Amino acid sequence: MKLISYSLLLCLLFPITLQAQESLDRTNDGAILIEDFENDPVGELPQRWYDRDGNKKLINHSVDFSEHYLYKVLEDANNKFLRYQGVTAKHISFPLINEDKDNIYNIDLYETPILSWKVRAHKLPKNANEKSSDLNDSVASIYVVFDMGRIALVKKVPKSIRYTWSSTLPEGETGSKLFGNQQIIVVESGDEKTGQWVTFERNLIEDYRRMFGDDPPRHPLAILILSDGNSTDSYVRADYDDIMLKPKK
Repeated sequence: MKLISYSLLLCLLFPITLQAQESLDRTNDGAILIEDFENDPVGELPQRWYDRDGNKKLINHSVDFSEHYLYKVLEDANNKFLRYQGVTAKHISFPLINEDKDNIYNIDLYETPILSWKVRAHKLPKNANEKSSDLNDSVASIYVVFDMGRIALVKKVPKSIRYTWSSTLPEGETGSKLFGNQQIIVVESGDEKTGQWVTFERNLIEDYRRMFGDDPPRHPLAILILSDGNSTDSYVRADYDDIMLKPKK
């Protein structure tokens, strides 16, 4: 995998067109439900997620284009979730800012700083290492993308934090890519918990301050999902569910 390539990250600097104003559900305790896939048809790509360049929704692309995105909504025990299975490296994007740079979902990171999500890993890429340029695969990663960071080559790129379930790196390991603009945090390691749902919660403000040394922007740009095994030529399978932003307890 090429992680998220320099050129793809640059795409997130430019306006993302949302085709219609949409809303996100909020719970009684103030949490924002980003995605639980319950409104998506089984066997299809998720309805509200965009291609890796943030150009338009996956469901609005041609079949030939979309078939390279190996993510499908499935259902088990009356619960819908997103599954990735395959080798190819293509992330999917949930933009939070529209073409006018409006905060369309009214997300304030300082009100809901806790990112919560579930992963069920089935098959990890063999000997993968997210800090290596040659073995950079992951069974399951979720990214939060923020505003522009340091200059990389001739332009600035967005800052991002990547939370990853690693094949080989220990839980708690950190690293960076893209001239320090992409920070990596390992939240789970190895195959001990494969086959079971694992819930993760991270304080984005605390992680951002620790990884970047300053305060995060109030409004993040996007959330990305990525599983892949192309660098290690591995078949990978993982499930995602219940992506939320929660108030601090």
